[in-house]
Amino acid sequence: MSEPWWNSPLVIALAVLLVLGVASVLLGRFVERTLRRHAQEREEQLQELRRLHAQTQQRLETMEAQAGQTLRALQERVQAQAEAPEQARPGAAAPGAVPGQGPQVALVVNPTKSGTRQLRLMFQALAIEEGLGPVLVLETTAEDPGSAMARQAVEAGVRTVVAAGGDGTVRTVAEQLTGTDVALGVVPLGTGNLLARNLDLPIHDVEECAWIALTGHRRQIDTVEVQLTGEDGQRTRQTFTVMGGTGYDAEIMGDTKDELKDKAGWLAYSEAGLRHLGGRRHRIEVSFDGGPFETHSMRSLLVANCGMLTAGMELLPEAKLDDGLLDVLILSPRNTMDWARIAVKTLTRHRRDLDSLQTRQARRVQVRLVDPMLSQLDGDATGRITALEAQVRPNSLTMMIRDEDGASLR
Repeated sequence: MSEPWWNSPLVIALAVLLVLGVASVLLGRFVERTLRRHAQEREEQLQELRRLHAQTQQRLETMEAQAGQTLRALQERVQAQAEAPEQARPGAAAPGAVPGQGPQVALVVNPTKSGTRQLRLMFQALAIEEGLGPVLVLETTAEDPGSAMARQAVEAGVRTVVAAGGDGTVRTVAEQLTGTDVALGVVPLGTGNLLARNLDLPIHDVEECAWIALTGHRRQIDTVEVQLTGEDGQRTRQTFTVMGGTGYDAEIMGDTKDELKDKAGWLAYSEAGLRHLGGRRHRIEVSFDGGPFETHSMRSLLVANCGMLTAGMELLPEAKLDDGLLDVLILSPRNTMDWARIAVKTLTRHRRDLDSLQTRQARRVQVRLVDPMLSQLDGDATGRITALEAQVRPNSLTMMIRDEDGASLR
């Protein structure tokens, strides 16, 4: 008895081609809509920046003069006290200054980002308006994206350190503030701005983010302490706030072109992702909360503190910044159809695991790699590693936020 016609190899091949064709069309339309939306967002952002510049230029000039007067008044007061300490008497405080205290706010800024001069002036003006006094401004360098600057700010006794830059600057400053009572404010100036997105900050409104950093309410979140073992066996300890991992995601972060990020924003990661889509799977061993090691063949492993990506996509909907848990994602697609299922699951926010996409929650995770692989922390490339160990530090970092309704919080 002959097989039914629908079981013939030709019909099956045509069906597969039809499915792939439909998936390709849908993906193409999604990319087209995303590109169009991104272009519109960029244009709206430019218009908003032009409006803010025109609206605040005169105000900034006035406030710059006021800040200069404040600093001069402080210097004169300190000099008078040094010359005649026994006769010093409390006098009128400089506008926004707290007698007998240093700065209350520090701004750690990446000077390579555009608009930083206007940002500094605006920040000084806002701080003085809010009665917080002159701001301690510290610039990052190519060698140090913010570590020494954040330590200097803490030693100066500030209550809030504001990181103005990309995810790398924010992560580096957050690492130094973890475990202290000094709050972190964020003015996102990068491409991904993932922590800002997960905190529901208005990433396209620099002035509003600056205001939130100065006057928002304090909220504790978790951080993740990670130990990376390099190819040479050397171990390094670092801290991240969003997500870290190894494999496909690290290949994308390490190979995204800077000039493309300047032109296309976060869509530049898609270009790198397509170039690295065809990589092979790697064997790893994973242990959760000290349990036995499990063997997986994976394309990418992510350890996440929160789950929202760019364009509002939630890779890990269950991941929250304050739940005291790590969300671990193991990505192991075998073919194009697996990638299509992963894309549909991510876009539709479907919560059921796929064979090619598994998630687990734990407080501590250990990963052993058979082959050295690239790694990344909050979007920063951190070299090839042979092992990774991560542990959550609950409520270890204080953030300045606006509200909690749209944030990745419980």
